[in-house]
Amino acid sequence: MSAETHLLIVDDDDRIRELLKQYLTREGHAVTTASDAVAARKLFQHFSFDLAILDIMMPGEDGLSLLQALRADGDTSPVLLLTARG
Repeated sequence: MSAETHLLIVDDDDRIRELLKQYLTREGHAVTTASDAVAARKLFQHFSFDLAILDIMMPGEDGLSLLQALRADGDTSPVLLLTARG
């Protein structure tokens, strides 16, 4: 991915979200974050992302249902799923 790559991180854990943002920004990526699926949906209305990193286990709408909704809306951006699930 190039230095112009715009990434979205969606995770309800502030610490994980900020660590990922710091690391990926240091690597030259533009990074936007959201703490839940509602905030992520709003961001998808205004921005396009080269990659979305979604937490699977979020309160409210989880990452899998957010991914399903994005695909149903025609968004084909690559997605990485994060999980603490065993």
